[in-house]
Amino acid sequence: MRTLLILSTLIIVTLTSKGQYPFEKYSGVKYRECNDWKIYDKTEMENKVHSTLSIPDFFENKDSMTVQLTSFIENWDSSYIRIYRNSRQIQKFFEPMGFSPSNVNESVRIADINGDSLCDMKLVIPYNGCGLASMNVRSIYLFQKSDGSFTKISFDDNMESNRQERDFDGDGNYEIITMNLVGHENHSYWVFNLFDYKDNGLVNANSKDNYPIMIQFLYRDNFEITDKISREKMKDFKLNLPDKYDRK
Repeated sequence: MRTLLILSTLIIVTLTSKGQYPFEKYSGVKYRECNDWKIYDKTEMENKVHSTLSIPDFFENKDSMTVQLTSFIENWDSSYIRIYRNSRQIQKFFEPMGFSPSNVNESVRIADINGDSLCDMKLVIPYNGCGLASMNVRSIYLFQKSDGSFTKISFDDNMESNRQERDFDGDGNYEIITMNLVGHENHSYWVFNLFDYKDNGLVNANSKDNYPIMIQFLYRDNFEITDKISREKMKDFKLNLPDKYDRK
């Protein structure tokens, strides 16, 4: 009897640990990851901090790419992203958040996200909140164009760890999945929307798989679409664009 009880417990734990969201059944993008960040603290002389990472063989001709994040001590929500090809700066983007040694520690993820055979870049930068707010992040994408320049897409998101882009329809353009928390009839729900990168920007792609979906926020792991709200009613929670969307 004791052996049977132990086996039953192990099965339950195993099933729980393998819980998946519905979108995880679709093929996920495969990344190349780099995390060799170099921090240059210029606070005393220049009131700024630089975080720099170089990626060899990024471009089709094997040129390297360097991304530099610069934030200002006196204005942490006004930063710049500089892109270098080899040692030459090719672009500079404004970004409305702060970068510091405490939140620039995740890997940069490199993949062809939109299926055009060019490498794109993804950064996930946490806002360093506490409790549930610790899931607040800024997702930043650099989509490479045919001339070697980039379109920067960024927005606010929620995640515990990186959320893979998924290919819902097999076209090679991986859908970006966002998550935000909403209240409805005295309950809280995580809402998942789908977006495609098209024509230098994001467009809602919920129609590909009857999204958005809503999963009730509970004080335990929960991966099931709620039955408290109809799928038709969930469409009221569609996002045309992600929260605090910015395109440059």
